[in-house]
Amino acid sequence: MDRRFHTRERMDFFGVRPSKGLGQNFLNDFSVVQEIVYCAGLTKEDLVIEVGPGLGALTGQLAESAGQVLAVEIDRSLIPPLQAVCTEYGNIELIEGDILKLDIRSIVAERIAASEGALKRVKVVANLPYYITTPIILSFLEHGLPLLTSMTFMVQKEVAQRMTARPGGKEYGALTVAVGYFSEAEILFTVPPHCFIPQPAVDSAVIRLIVRKEPPFPLEDRDFFFKVVRASFCQRRKMLANSLANAPYLGISREKVIQCIEALDRDAGIRGEVLSPEEFGRLSNLILQNRGI
Repeated sequence: MDRRFHTRERMDFFGVRPSKGLGQNFLNDFSVVQEIVYCAGLTKEDLVIEVGPGLGALTGQLAESAGQVLAVEIDRSLIPPLQAVCTEYGNIELIEGDILKLDIRSIVAERIAASEGALKRVKVVANLPYYITTPIILSFLEHGLPLLTSMTFMVQKEVAQRMTARPGGKEYGALTVAVGYFSEAEILFTVPPHCFIPQPAVDSAVIRLIVRKEPPFPLEDRDFFFKVVRASFCQRRKMLANSLANAPYLGISREKVIQCIEALDRDAGIRGEVLSPEEFGRLSNLILQNRGI
């Protein structure tokens, strides 16, 4: 059977039109689909979560390599073409709903348990809608799915660059620090606009996040750490000391913030963008220790 996916023909057959509101750009290059699956490194011991499967171009190829695929789609108009893909494979479960509202952790735990040991790892592989990329990625990372080992995403190239940026550059920010705390990120390849229907206005990139088994540095309070990070990048042009002192939820004076920054062997006039994730970790610990003194 010819497993190549013909996007335009599927759209016409099912009367599907991409939704601008849902940021839909359907992948229309089979070689890109194959490369994504290859980079995900799937085996029959893997449970794969696909967010926004669209017409199912990637879904079928995931099913050929993985043990089971959970395809989560919010757009009801795409359920019929996805059901057609499901009939070709016996290991795809189609879930209609919003990935950010589903109890995906419980769903995954149930499927792992039901496999009786056959499924040993969880991986996320998806062509994510650009408008909601960051919330989806952070949701998976922060909530800690059982057995989650990696995530391979197609995202806007600019977002991929922000996730892998180094301290000191304009792309480096709160997203970089969060992604770096939970995982090791690597841009694998870029995808030009002509590979999609309709063509987006920007280039895309496939990025892989290898989920860390242990935190890369010690934190006294993880939630407080992320509050410090967000405050540090809230107003990028401000000095770090001012940004942190002006954040009421941190509860620390400017003088004490400066003392904490200098304890890192950093100048008091720096901006947040120069600190590494590990330095942010040390800084948040110092602020916790000193804010009530």
